[in-house]
Amino acid sequence: MAVKVKSKMATRNVKVHELPISRVNPASPMPLYFQIEADLRALLTSRYVNVGDLLPTEQELAAAYGVGRHTMRTALSRLANDQLIVRKAGHGTVVRNHADRKQFSLDRSFTRQMQEMGMTAHSKVLHMETRTVLGTDPRPLLPKLGMPCMVLDRLRFGGDEPIGLQRSYVLLEHCPSLPNRDFATHSLYDILSNEFHLVITQITHTVTAAVADRRQADQLGIKAQSALLVVNTSAWLDSRDLIEFSLGHYRADKYEYSTTQTL
Repeated sequence: MAVKVKSKMATRNVKVHELPISRVNPASPMPLYFQIEADLRALLTSRYVNVGDLLPTEQELAAAYGVGRHTMRTALSRLANDQLIVRKAGHGTVVRNHADRKQFSLDRSFTRQMQEMGMTAHSKVLHMETRTVLGTDPRPLLPKLGMPCMVLDRLRFGGDEPIGLQRSYVLLEHCPSLPNRDFATHSLYDILSNEFHLVITQITHTVTAAVADRRQADQLGIKAQSALLVVNTSAWLDSRDLIEFSLGHYRADKYEYSTTQTL
């Protein structure tokens, strides 16, 4: 859907020296554009920037961050795709009104997010079993009590670094041979889509915070009591059947969930 920006929308021109910009770290494993995107995401919701403000030019921002214009353009494009800013040729980059963002979704798989960050996603399968849904399983699964399911525990990696621990419960009604697949190098959602032709049309997430216990800390290579993001995910098919529920514990220093808003 096209976004119309009225010429009077910009309340002021933000000067680059007014922003507490954090220059990129070339030695970081995170791509430069991702570092810039993360910094700008924080600035867009800070006291330094207001809705409707016209941001500094792409060239000015590139110089402030110490990167080329192509890198800067990539970071801005990602923010525009998430509808945090609006870019208009000949006008500039405008901070978008939060009231225009109507639908909250967290719709990218772990594999896709790692790819977008320039990393290769892979997993170490810690445990896998097939059984029926039990009364002690997470609440979203209880309407499927007694139905066959696969329980999959994985240590998720971005490149060579452990990022998170994830337990997935997949209902096998529509994919009975799923447990025979390789989950170390293949995305679960890609397998469901490409091999079983299942269409996932809705994904919901609940994100909370926790601290790592000793077992989690050892597996993730962090100190006990380090911050974790806890993500509960439910995925539904186009038939409105629940296909998967997962519980993930992700390193807060290496992984973040961002929101995508659509009109």
